[in-house]
Amino acid sequence: SQHLRVIPDYTSFRGMLVLGGNEVSPIFDNNWVTGQAQSGLYFGKTDDLWSFGGKPQGWGGPWRKHNVYAGKPSDSFLMTGFDKKVLHITAESSSDMTVDFDIQIDFEGIAGGVAGDEYVLYQTLNVQIKGGTGYAYHVFPVGFSAHW
Repeated sequence: SQHLRVIPDYTSFRGMLVLGGNEVSPIFDNNWVTGQAQSGLYFGKTDDLWSFGGKPQGWGGPWRKHNVYAGKPSDSFLMTGFDKKVLHITAESSSDMTVDFDIQIDFEGIAGGVAGDEYVLYQTLNVQIKGGTGYAYHVFPVGFSAHW
């Protein structure tokens, strides 16, 4: 089964998965009374996603259609619970060049929260820009497990 609920935002809080909701109707859980529109929050665990019907799917990303600057990392992108993971990168420049993107991974879900808990360099992806644009992708191996 599937649902038609829009989940516009998510985060983790004290080890729980938090989903933001745009509807004020109950979603057959303990939250039978909700507040105003766009204020519905669902607190649960990552494994709760399985009960929503089908395997989790998602598209998009933290840099989608945004300008990117050297040395500035993106926001984290949730990887937990997804079977197939692919990173697509496009780059534009008025001159032909190679641009390197460091892929950093948080295997435990705690990077950035406590001093010393940092992201781990997984791989550097090289994007060859020719004629104004460049494209590269990385397919993560089957069974690859990381939180962010």
